Amino acid sequence: MKNTVKNMSHLGSTFFSLEGLAEKTAHHLILPFYHLVADETPKHVQHLYTARSVSQFKDDLDFLLKHYKSISLQELIALNKSGKAITENCFHLTFDDGLKEFYTVVAPILKERGVHATVFLNSDFIDNRALFYRFKASILFEEIKNEVILNLKYKESFVLDGLANEHKIDFDAYLKKYQPYLTSEQIKELIVEGFTFGAHSKNHPLYKDLPLTEQFTQTQESLVSIQSQFNLAYNVFSFPFTDDGVSQALFNKLTEITDLTFGCAGIKEDSANNHFQRIPMETKECGKKIIKTEYLYCLIKQLAGKNKIIRQ
Repeated sequence: MKNTVKNMSHLGSTFFSLEGLAEKTAHHLILPFYHLVADETPKHVQHLYTARSVSQFKDDLDFLLKHYKSISLQELIALNKSGKAITENCFHLTFDDGLKEFYTVVAPILKERGVHATVFLNSDFIDNRALFYRFKASILFEEIKNEVILNLKYKESFVLDGLANEHKIDFDAYLKKYQPYLTSEQIKELIVEGFTFGAHSKNHPLYKDLPLTEQFTQTQESLVSIQSQFNLAYNVFSFPFTDDGVSQALFNKLTEITDLTFGCAGIKEDSANNHFQRIPMETKECGKKIIKTEYLYCLIKQLAGKNKIIRQ
């Protein structure tokens, strides 16, 4: 049913204006999110998803800036605290995983166009100290070509290290050579330039596979590490993979230690306080089509009374 409604939204989005959809859904704020912008997808990502190309990303920005105002994270936090309805079309970009391409590719484009953005970091991976287990799987798949590798879960990540040893693949050498993550110095430089940062857990597990205590530990420790290392005056967090299945109990705890948290379920309401859903932008479609499809999907779900995520 979900796929059917999505397909209908995709087909029907051309018949509605963006302004009309924003008005009908009462969603004037949108939060597009990315991981990677690059013309060549690196090996550690290649078998997981396709990076947004530079030209696609620039086209996305052209569309967004034509219809929306770019706001900063601080403005978003203030808007949320005010409790007032957002009536002006605005957007804030976010990037998950803290990849180096934000520094080398994205930031110069955003600075040129005056666009704000927040980058969410895995505290264990800053300075290329360790490698996300899914990135290990992509690197291994390039050599071994076994689909099972790509389906391994967080708790099975030790299997990847064993296979790497067996096939003489050195993840530490890969980290040293390619340096996929932002360094502390790059992050500090980006902060001076006006970009904002948040936490994305310690090492990127799927939260619904973890007990509540471990979910909270992953969140709290990553927040404390990043806030203290970079002397941030705010605390924001985006869930790794998805917030699907995350309980109200965790959100109750996070309200005390975060200003905002973020998921990636599109344009949706959520019963959790101070929690925003974002629009995934890494598809084959243009930004205009992605966003209008999300709006129409939201409208259809609203009419059916099913566009709010209710936490248990």
